[in-house]
Amino acid sequence: MSKRRSIVPRAAVVLATLLAAGPLGASRAQAVDAAAALAPIVAADSSAASRPAARSGEGDKVTHERKAQPAATQAGKSAAKPTQTAKKPKPPKPLQPPEKSYEEQKKLDGLWTKRTSWLSLRAGYAKSTADGAGNGLAGYGMAYQRMISNRWAFGAAVQHDVVGRVGTSSEISVPFTAELTRHFKMSGGFRPYLGFGGGYYFHKYYRTGGDTGSPGTGAYVTFGLNVPIDDRHLLGVDARASQVSGHSDTTNPVFGQESAGESLWSIKVSWTFTYFQ
Repeated sequence: MSKRRSIVPRAAVVLATLLAAGPLGASRAQAVDAAAALAPIVAADSSAASRPAARSGEGDKVTHERKAQPAATQAGKSAAKPTQTAKKPKPPKPLQPPEKSYEEQKKLDGLWTKRTSWLSLRAGYAKSTADGAGNGLAGYGMAYQRMISNRWAFGAAVQHDVVGRVGTSSEISVPFTAELTRHFKMSGGFRPYLGFGGGYYFHKYYRTGGDTGSPGTGAYVTFGLNVPIDDRHLLGVDARASQVSGHSDTTNPVFGQESAGESLWSIKVSWTFTYFQ
């Protein structure tokens, strides 16, 4: 638009020049000649004004092509990229076989089947190895045991043992203990076991003229074996050796001064009733 507007001032300049060159009463022929002289200038300016518009249109076309080219290139690149393969799903874990029924397990493990409970009565011999303890005597007790597998069992027991005897005087030990045992399957139907445990040991003297006592804690190892006599009962032998804490500041008129530690051992025959739950 600015170039077209420049035509008007140029025409005005030419007309002013012609008027200045001739008198005011110039003939019509002179005016026509002046218009003819002005025509080439106006045509040249008009052609010059039309050229930038064409160039402007070409520039828009080039710009549009340049903008379109990256998009096409990007589409080509994205098409050239290999598609990522989907990850294969992990195979499902194999299903574990269902646990065998009690009857099926019992055919294999008998009374040592998992989740079988034992109630036992024990009776036998017990003794203390402390100096002045005298002769050992009898002991008895009862125990509970739970098979947590066909090899391992957890149990608890309470016993009453006369571990020393001098005349009519007695030294008594009453342990309240818990234990863990490992049972071994052998040919012939019987199964030996080995275990360990510990707990509280009540200790007391009787008929000594000074019936003092020194309860304490203790730990023990146990070993033995069991053999089934029918589908619910067992016979067995249980042996254990205990180390019990004592009080060296305690003195008894019959058994003398206690030691800081005392060893006890026992061996008992057991009868066991079993049930499943």
